[in-house]
Amino acid sequence: MEKKIFAHRGIPTLAPENTMPAFNELVKNGIKWLETDLSITADEEVFIIHDDKLDRTTDKSGSIETVDSSVVKQADAGSWYADKFTGTKVPTLDELIDFLNENNINANIELKGVVGDDADRLADILVGKFSQSLEKLDFENKLIISSFNPIMLEKLYRLRPELDYAVLFEHQDIREDWNLTMQACHAKIIHPDDKDLTKEKINMFKKYDYQVNVWTVDDKERAKQLFDWGVDGIFTNKADQMKDLI
Repeated sequence: MEKKIFAHRGIPTLAPENTMPAFNELVKNGIKWLETDLSITADEEVFIIHDDKLDRTTDKSGSIETVDSSVVKQADAGSWYADKFTGTKVPTLDELIDFLNENNINANIELKGVVGDDADRLADILVGKFSQSLEKLDFENKLIISSFNPIMLEKLYRLRPELDYAVLFEHQDIREDWNLTMQACHAKIIHPDDKDLTKEKINMFKKYDYQVNVWTVDDKERAKQLFDWGVDGIFTNKADQMKDLI
């Protein structure tokens, strides 16, 4: 199986994370796998942003599920990073699908757990809109759906059982029942935290025939070690510097 370098939120060492400039760096650098995140607004529009709140990566504030899409569309997602990115917008789900199609990029889409008073309804709408958008995705494009949240994976699985599912684990959460979580989520791929990850743990995952993609690995020697131990892929903020490993 081919080794994979997942560009974590694009290449955020070269452009502001989860923006089209960061995604376009994959094309410039010949990277074939993008990792990115979906979130939903109060008026049910889906955007590409990692945090629950707008504060860190835009000039707006507040939790995304409490604001309308007009606020997100007006947000500047680049000036915090560098002046030359002033005016960069938060991408929409449609823009992401168009980018993947136009550039023949594969994607790991992380479903963020929706928070707030209306969380369950908005989560259903999020996975429903995402499922509909996949009708427009070229069939050649490979897709992995990941989440820390088993409920989000289950919601999408009901609509799209044919997709490849992955569970994200913090290092402290790989306990005796980790495999129960994997099976309950219909997952064939595990995404463990790099912290405290050993060759023995990787061998344990492989014993159950799971693909293993490790997050987030920015040290090249560590990445090389992990590939030597048999992992299938790594998520990295420095995909341009890791590409020669594959």
